[in-house]
Amino acid sequence: MTERQVWEVVVEDEDGRDYVYEVDAHPQMSERTVAHQMWLKHCRDGGDALPINVAARRLEVEAA
Repeated sequence: MTERQVWEVVVEDEDGRDYVYEVDAHPQMSERTVAHQMWLKHCRDGGDALPINVAARRLEVEAA
């Protein structure tokens, strides 16, 4: 059984809205790495946010 590592990432965009993403990540990825990767995706998809306005937190998930 593999452990899921699910993160909630909040990106504070320059348009004044918060964008919330829920992502699975490799268990060895750190909080900053997950946040940075989602910031890159958000900006690539047309968002306008500063990297300091991104926060990630690990969610508790029951094992399947």
